[in-house]
Amino acid sequence: MNELTALMQSAPWMVIGGALVAINLILFALKITKRLILLAIGAALVAVGIYTGVIDAPDVLLALSPMMIG
Repeated sequence: MNELTALMQSAPWMVIGGALVAINLILFALKITKRLILLAIGAALVAVGIYTGVIDAPDVLLALSPMMIG
């Protein structure tokens, strides 16, 4: 542990670089998460639209419905 502390004190540019990499990874994860949340909301809205009849379901989906139920 002392070696790691000594390395961080002797090479502050390495600590700054590591912090920037960590910040970029966090921002990248947030961007992906935001896209996944928006994708899930869109899929839910389409499913509700098809279920309520606002959006016409494709014929293939209607043909598969009895197979899914029984």
